[in-house]
Amino acid sequence: MNLSELRDRVRALTGIRLNTLRSDEAIDAVLNESYFEVLNLGNWPFLTNSTTVSVAAGATEFTSPTGYDEISSATYSTDLQSQVRLRQTTMDEIDFLDQDEEGDPSLYARINETDFRIWPSPTVSVQVNLRGKTASSSLTSDSSEPVFGEQFHPMIAYRAASKILAEEGDDSGRSRSYQEEANVMFARMQRFYLTSNDHGLIVMGSNRRRRYVDGR
Repeated sequence: MNLSELRDRVRALTGIRLNTLRSDEAIDAVLNESYFEVLNLGNWPFLTNSTTVSVAAGATEFTSPTGYDEISSATYSTDLQSQVRLRQTTMDEIDFLDQDEEGDPSLYARINETDFRIWPSPTVSVQVNLRGKTASSSLTSDSSEPVFGEQFHPMIAYRAASKILAEEGDDSGRSRSYQEEANVMFARMQRFYLTSNDHGLIVMGSNRRRRYVDGR
């Protein structure tokens, strides 16, 4: 389902058909909020990525073609070395170090989602490998779709509809019913993506996470 179809589903579920009562932009904002909640509630395999970038001798910064929300590991290698792990630090710490120093890199810092700095600068070209959680984009155009399987897309609409009805003070019970439907679909999504990848259901085990899923 794309954003346009998800928006139509929310309007059907809530009964809010008129743009004057709830604009498309307002519904899109709730859909994206619900979408990112789901993305942040699991170590989803479809968000993990590994990228290798060549860094020239003497260079201190590089750009990854993939944007990352989180980095789980950063390593480098040369033609003569096996993988060597880099320790993550901050740009402030690197700025305090000798910027002219060269040698075997030991530190890296994130500048933004795609740009990184290493220290010290390598004396030979190296291959830096990044592993982590890729950055996810909001659903902005009508044709944009969630990054996970289409069978789970309606969950986003159910979560959004539940939120909107709660905001409207609806006392019909639909808000809770839609949240429960979303929870059932979320559990199916966990089993589909996590148990098949030997992650189990541990990521949803805490009370805090359960409250988050229930919308409390």
